[in-house]
Amino acid sequence: MGLAPVQNATHSLLLLIKTEELSGLGDWVLNTAHQLSPEERKQHYRVMIAFYHAILPGQSWSSFPVYLNHLAQMDPEALCDKMLRSYFELSLHEVSNEFTPEMVIASEENYIAFLVERFGDDHIDEELERWAYGYVINPPAMQELLVAHLQNYWDKYLAVEWERVLPTLLKAVTAFQHVDFVQMDNFQAAEYITGQALNAEHWEAKCRNAEGLYFAPSLHVGPYLGKFHEDNMLGFIFGARLPNNTPIHAPELSQAEIYVRLSALSDEVRLQILKYISNQGESCSTEIINALDLSQSAASRHLTQLTATGYLIARRIDGAKCYRLDKDRIADTLDTVKVFLLI
Repeated sequence: MGLAPVQNATHSLLLLIKTEELSGLGDWVLNTAHQLSPEERKQHYRVMIAFYHAILPGQSWSSFPVYLNHLAQMDPEALCDKMLRSYFELSLHEVSNEFTPEMVIASEENYIAFLVERFGDDHIDEELERWAYGYVINPPAMQELLVAHLQNYWDKYLAVEWERVLPTLLKAVTAFQHVDFVQMDNFQAAEYITGQALNAEHWEAKCRNAEGLYFAPSLHVGPYLGKFHEDNMLGFIFGARLPNNTPIHAPELSQAEIYVRLSALSDEVRLQILKYISNQGESCSTEIINALDLSQSAASRHLTQLTATGYLIARRIDGAKCYRLDKDRIADTLDTVKVFLLI
């Protein structure tokens, strides 16, 4: 458990381009994204998507400015190689292993074909990656772009915000450091700390096989989870909260958790979705879309928030994603509000 300041800050910057697909993000994310001009938003999307694996550190750093100085001092070729190594280590599909790093950067077409092979057409913005290729084959320009962009966003938006949230995040870290995890395995600890019912099929093996787990609280992530690797540990960025029965007094953390939970219930469409699923017992996404006359993108956004907040439990049936109500989570939300109000 810790602050992971660089991973935390980088994830907050990533969230700025996620506001149209994720509901319920923190106020700083929404307000900052709203301040960006169309050109600033376009450039930030380019940098964070095309070069995220160049930006994201693989080890611990004491602060974001210290890490920025490290990026500025790196050998540009090493920075580019770091990103390419990440791509070779990641894959959403079976790959042919025909590509070598030299082949990948030999031509723009090779670069696009390599990314498509590893991640699929649906996950690759070809226009963006063609723009990025010009920097991949010019590492000094790539380094200059990334350092200047990150420095600007730190100075303009993140530095003051980090100082504002730091005392609250430290309270969350301290509270969880007093919890006895001896009787929990890694997966149980992850569920306890994040306060979420994690998908066992996806997370249990990852938690079990990790050399260690690292948890960093955030006031920006809302009900969602961020994932990172630090010093060979699997890291989670989770919505800052307090563990059950903690002696630490931090009403701002209780309030933040209540805000995240009630935010999911503050929209008429999401309430209709919950009511429909409650009446049906279990419903698949296509049924919900048709019954409530929703677009696929709107339904996905609402269902993602309701699932992340814990009000819905998702599973796949014959390839379709289906949902049922978690009545215990709803009851727990009401109890959380009562405790906060001392009712």
